[in-house]
Amino acid sequence: MTWTRPLKAAGQLGALALVLGLLGLLVWKIASDDAPVASVGQPVPRFDLPTLSGDGRVAVADHVGTPMVINFWATWCVPCRTEAPLLERAAKRYADRVVFIGVDVRDFNGDAKDFVAEHGLTYLIAYDGPAKLWEPWGITGLPETFFVDRDGTIVGHQVGEITDEAELDEAIRKTLS
Repeated sequence: MTWTRPLKAAGQLGALALVLGLLGLLVWKIASDDAPVASVGQPVPRFDLPTLSGDGRVAVADHVGTPMVINFWATWCVPCRTEAPLLERAAKRYADRVVFIGVDVRDFNGDAKDFVAEHGLTYLIAYDGPAKLWEPWGITGLPETFFVDRDGTIVGHQVGEITDEAELDEAIRKTLS
């Protein structure tokens, strides 16, 4: 009986130390996190991913000097399904002046290939199944689109589905300025 009280107190102190240690790690993580590297006014973060078909690579560095539209999407994202035809039409309209890059994230390769075929997507599609770009780019949900000028600077950012063709054209025109 004499040992019960000290053991109980030691257990409580140990639990308290563990909770305080975890809280300290959480505060450190929040304080040390940098802002996402993909934001308006900043250089477009470089990535080099396999193409969805697996027969090549999609590297942002290869396209600096040409305006870009970079769209993050997935097959399970309902707004991505309704947005895809709008992006495809724009990619065809601006084919000679703007590079469109779709980045399929958190998805199965086979499902993504079916999606591309179903929607007749002809622009570059990169595959990021494990979502390696999600955190560094600061993606908050899908779809998410970045507009990049010829100097490689992000000049626009759309969180959520693009539904208006005129607004999309206006965002693309900013990349051409």
